[in-house]
Amino acid sequence: MGAVLGLLASVAALSFAVWPLIGKQREAASANPEVGELVAQRDVAIGAIRELDFDRDLGNLSDEDHAELRERSKREAVAILKQLRAEEGRIDEEIERAVAALRGESASAG
Repeated sequence: MGAVLGLLASVAALSFAVWPLIGKQREAASANPEVGELVAQRDVAIGAIRELDFDRDLGNLSDEDHAELRERSKREAVAILKQLRAEEGRIDEEIERAVAALRGESASAG
């Protein structure tokens, strides 16, 4: 149980350290804040998985705890990736509609 608490503290520290870097990505994605937030969440989730693997390799985490926590983190990451893919699909649809509208305008003008 102590290992799990230590691991959670490590993940929290990693998240705190990585957050400024993620903030820069969020600024780049300011045109679409939903995507920027999802990218930030994805990066934190992937960092948490890496941290779990690192803690297990150092012997700070039992294989059983590692497997349980890694599976939980993996499920969270997959959910975030699904949301990101759906949001990107929505953006693609908007682009297609805009292109179709421009083609319609140029066809009526010509």
